[in-house]
Amino acid sequence: MTRTGRILALLVTTSLGGPVLAQSFGSLASDQAPSNGENAPVSFRADTLSYNKPGNIITAAGHVTAIQNGQTLHADKVTIDRNTNIVTASGHVVLVQPDGTTVYANHVVLSDNMKNAVMKSVAARLAQNARIIANGGERYDAKIDELSKPVYSACDLCKSDPRSPPTWAIRATSATRDLEHKMIEFRNATLLMKGVPVFWLPYMSEPDPSVKRKTGLLIPSIGATSQLGAFVVIPYYITLGKSADLTLAPVFATKQGPALKADYREAFNQGTLDVKLSGGHDRGKFGDSVFANGTFDLNDAWRAGFAFNRASNPQYLDDFSILPNASYLESNVYLEGFGAGSYARIDAETFQGLVVSVNQSELPIVAPYGQYHFVSRPDAWGGTFRVDMNAFNVLRDVGTNTRRIAFIPSYSLPFMLPAGIVGTARLQLDSAYYNSDKLNQQPNYSLSQQASIGRAQPYGAVMLRWPFIRATRHWGSQLIEPIVQLVASPNTGISDNSKIPNEDSLDLEFSDANLFSLNRYPGIDRLEGGSRVDYALHAAWYLPGGMTLDGLIGQSYRFHKDLVYLPESGLQDNVSDIVTRAVVAPTPWFNISYRGRFSHHSFGNRMTDLTANFGNSRLAVSGGYLYTNTNPYTLYDNLTLGQSPNLNPPPEYFQPRQEATLNLSTQDGPWNFSGGGQRNLKTGHFDEVNASVGWQNDCFGVSMIYYKRFTSFNLDNGSTLVLLQFTFKTLGTVGFNAL
Repeated sequence: MTRTGRILALLVTTSLGGPVLAQSFGSLASDQAPSNGENAPVSFRADTLSYNKPGNIITAAGHVTAIQNGQTLHADKVTIDRNTNIVTASGHVVLVQPDGTTVYANHVVLSDNMKNAVMKSVAARLAQNARIIANGGERYDAKIDELSKPVYSACDLCKSDPRSPPTWAIRATSATRDLEHKMIEFRNATLLMKGVPVFWLPYMSEPDPSVKRKTGLLIPSIGATSQLGAFVVIPYYITLGKSADLTLAPVFATKQGPALKADYREAFNQGTLDVKLSGGHDRGKFGDSVFANGTFDLNDAWRAGFAFNRASNPQYLDDFSILPNASYLESNVYLEGFGAGSYARIDAETFQGLVVSVNQSELPIVAPYGQYHFVSRPDAWGGTFRVDMNAFNVLRDVGTNTRRIAFIPSYSLPFMLPAGIVGTARLQLDSAYYNSDKLNQQPNYSLSQQASIGRAQPYGAVMLRWPFIRATRHWGSQLIEPIVQLVASPNTGISDNSKIPNEDSLDLEFSDANLFSLNRYPGIDRLEGGSRVDYALHAAWYLPGGMTLDGLIGQSYRFHKDLVYLPESGLQDNVSDIVTRAVVAPTPWFNISYRGRFSHHSFGNRMTDLTANFGNSRLAVSGGYLYTNTNPYTLYDNLTLGQSPNLNPPPEYFQPRQEATLNLSTQDGPWNFSGGGQRNLKTGHFDEVNASVGWQNDCFGVSMIYYKRFTSFNLDNGSTLVLLQFTFKTLGTVGFNAL
């Protein structure tokens, strides 16, 4: 029985003894949906169809499409043996799963309502452009594919020579595709690079490329370091529901260990949690570390969080590369709120020192530390009211204990004067109350042992800017802007400073960034008083095509000479040092930024901070140069000026800093290179150098990183790191490192 011409649809039941034709060929509606039962009917579409009634065999040919149990079969020819319930397809066979997974074959025999199949010359296209081909395969219950001699890769074929080997491929004796649990398992697997065998494993598995999270082994990392010797890390990933996972990574090494790292992560509707634990044998004793943090949204306005970071010792962190070269660990718990123009936070903080120069008993415990900040909407005159409040309690086993409450209201009002002069008037009150004991210990070393004192420092300031702007068609816009600010405030001395602990104002660096600040100290534990005039000249040139020239030079004059400043700070005399800033960007691919400070007596260089960037993605060069005539970081470990006129900075404070950095990177097609270093020009030695080279295409990447530190950390002799990484698309990253 034969009929020529395109048949719209044919519904055939495949149960034994059922009717051959449910309806006539021409009258059946197209694409009738099949049922979902065990004996679901087959919906057909084909160019021609014939029925062998004696043999009870149906044959469809030409653009055949058959649908049953959610599976779709495409082929040049399909026959159904109704006696055995077997479907045979040949010629450009395509079998599509309900999830869209597609399998190609030359010849397929299906049974049990198309759930089981025997396939010849199989090819499957997976997610992320991955493909797997095999000599043959068998499918069981539409859930398992057993493949013979498969080859798997996620690489594109060469357009000019599609028969050439891909960048990488996995060739195996056999493979199992678990369609239900989305896993692929290879047995007797060999990694091929451009067709050349480079690595062999008796067994390997990976999630289907469509899966983002799946329990199973991750790619191991191997290498060697001077601390661990030769080592291997074998991570195992465990999914814990839809929003949580756990990674266990045992570490086996020849010199230290074994050790175990565990990382637990969970995402909630209103927050996240991440807990990293580790522990193992290191240098003859047990070492461990905990790094945990979480954030939790209580409602639309309030959020809570914490961070808990602790380690048994710094050597353990360095040896197992958990947190190398860290000088301290910080832990806190906090509650913060957000409002319209306001922010509030209360927290508690503790610290753990990790370097031999830090005495744990001298580190502070801050509990509690409360903050509140508010900025109003502009009022009828355009003015803005602001309030900053804070309170903290600092405790030390050895050292000063400080309690402070601060209240800092301010008001800012912009205005305009004739001739285009732009003005801003400001009022501010820095007020605080202190209660402290053990003031004679670090970090204050005061002559007083304890004190309770309050003070308030009012400021009034008026800033005037007079911009002169000229715009031209061909030469862009030019700006010349004189700036002057008058600051009025009561004079301050150093007599009260011996009773006020210094927690936030140890470091002072005068530059263009704080030239117009009411108080140039970074905090309020040390205040700048007296009346003064700040003045500067700002000029800029904005040319067509993006070229920019911008510069500023400024200075300050104080009517009352003050002695609260550090030597060489540039603020000890009535006339301050000269501060400068310049930005030169002649093209989008080249710019220079400069900041400097010069002595007002000799015009000698006191500070230079220079950075430059040149190039684009093909070739980029960046460099920097830093010079300061003092080293303020030494103040944190020594007696500080400001508590008593008899105290002076240590000799190390007057040792200049001078260093230069240079970095280069380039990319040429799939290749990328980078390198750089930092050199201490005072000692004539490098602090560190680094270099890297990498290659990457659509499915594979390789990179090598070299880093060497010459400076000593925690009494070591520097360190060297060599890291080699291979990244395979869908498979993961393999790392080899040495230290």
